[in-house]
Amino acid sequence: MAEPIVEQIMQAVRTRCGAYTASYRSSMVAKWQPRDMTISVYQGEITRNEIMSCPGNPPAMAYDIEAIVAGIAKPSDAETTAIDTFKNRMWSEIVKAVTNADKWYQWGGLAVNTEINSVEDYTSDDGSMAGVKVSMAITFRTDENNPFNARA
Repeated sequence: MAEPIVEQIMQAVRTRCGAYTASYRSSMVAKWQPRDMTISVYQGEITRNEIMSCPGNPPAMAYDIEAIVAGIAKPSDAETTAIDTFKNRMWSEIVKAVTNADKWYQWGGLAVNTEINSVEDYTSDDGSMAGVKVSMAITFRTDENNPFNARA
């Protein structure tokens, strides 16, 4: 069975990030332990985008989805490199992996546009783990009556 366009986009995000390092999609039950230089891909809210919607028969409905790529840095205790250096390298590699394709922002014809938004920093309370979250807004269109069909 074919997947809806939004799912195909999220799979593409995970695939591109997997070219950089081990990457995972979030699930209801975590089946992996955070390790150094791992990436998780999360899906945020899907909101209607009235401006990018188009009339027709059927009309093309536009949506914005937030895709979040979270990277974890857990260097050894013997590491002397600053943790910020690891985080800066990580978010830079995430952006490089996401944009490493012709017309990268279209996700193989599934989306209309992609904007890389914020890069957030996080550190665990005990300081044992740090990382970054790269947020993207991906705009895509589907038929009003068929979210499995991508529209230009």
